[in-house]
Amino acid sequence: MGFLDFLFGKKEEEEQKSQQMVAANTSSQSVQKPTNLGQSQPQSIPVAPNPSTIEPFVFKSDCHLRFENGSEVMGLQQCIRTVSVEKNTNGCRGYKLNPGDGYIVKVFNDDLGKPNMSDKPMRIVSKTADKVELRGFPIEAQTPFGWQEVDYRDYGFTVYYSNGKVSKCVLHMFDRNIDLEYRKTDNSASNLNVVAEATAKPKSKPHFEELAQQAMSCLQSGNDGDAVYHPMFKAWREIQQNPSLLKDVQDKALLGNGLFVFISYGTVEDIDDRQQIISLAYLLLSDAIKKNPTDLNLIRNRILVMLNNREAFQYTVSSATNTSSGFDFMGLSQFESRDALYTMIYSDLSKSPVFRNIPMLNATLADLERKIDNNFFGHNKSRATIASDGEKNHAKVLSFLHEKVYDNADVDF
Repeated sequence: MGFLDFLFGKKEEEEQKSQQMVAANTSSQSVQKPTNLGQSQPQSIPVAPNPSTIEPFVFKSDCHLRFENGSEVMGLQQCIRTVSVEKNTNGCRGYKLNPGDGYIVKVFNDDLGKPNMSDKPMRIVSKTADKVELRGFPIEAQTPFGWQEVDYRDYGFTVYYSNGKVSKCVLHMFDRNIDLEYRKTDNSASNLNVVAEATAKPKSKPHFEELAQQAMSCLQSGNDGDAVYHPMFKAWREIQQNPSLLKDVQDKALLGNGLFVFISYGTVEDIDDRQQIISLAYLLLSDAIKKNPTDLNLIRNRILVMLNNREAFQYTVSSATNTSSGFDFMGLSQFESRDALYTMIYSDLSKSPVFRNIPMLNATLADLERKIDNNFFGHNKSRATIASDGEKNHAKVLSFLHEKVYDNADVDF
């Protein structure tokens, strides 16, 4: 398969199956939350009365730490998050949850003005004088495909108290062995040193970026077989294992194009994996476009990323544009997310008349123009307003991915 086939879509995605199949499945291992999150905790003293209740609260955090496998990564992150635990009195929107069953855990991103995650129903599993632990449970949730059971036992939440007041909260993602510790700034020298060390630490090129560079060099020399596929497959797996390193990528255009080429082989069939790869390719290419807004090759490749992978990428668009429910797909129909994606594609296609010279893109642009003229997107919607809507939706999706991937090092979709 030639590189132009990848870029200009001359072969349908279903015809792009290669003999190499994705055989390396990440094994699922049971994990436990770390008992030490970087500092020793005070001795817990059991409390007898009301072991299954917790006083609802709102905790305004201005910094947080991330732990992976019990080790601190990324350093102290200075940003505002509102963490709260509410008593379940009327159920929870988007879930089949009986009133009075447990509590609702929320994390709100004050910097972006939207939830950091979907609300999580949880129940108390243990309680002491200075700590309360909550845990998610299997529950039915509303999805674009109807009500489906999701297992929220992968989520936990620990509240720490000092002198009867909340001192910090920790969100646990047990399936990934990740903990996010929300706290309030301590102006002590120790915390200042943490920030200084994180700032002074030099950044090196991640190994998966070197693998992408190797693959793209082979592609440019005319070798688009195993010499391209295998390094990109390894790069993808390394990204999954070390997502926090994505923020250190030096050539985002190269890695974005590499992931685009990799998905074009058609060997990744799982919809979640496809969404992951496409979302990362979109994010990296979009960051590269921000630095080089007149680079039509980058814009063209972003169009093709969205166009050739609409089904998978539509889920990311749904999550990003539905600000009322965080990362889940509640409240926004698949038709609205489809239309939002159409506006994004149209916005990019409108950036240059050069795209009309590419048959596939010209046909897509003509189809979208007919839809606009026939009021497909609603009355009083012109080509100019649709292009403007597309830019707004690009901004929403990019903001969502920046928060998810760079801030939280989360590449699970």
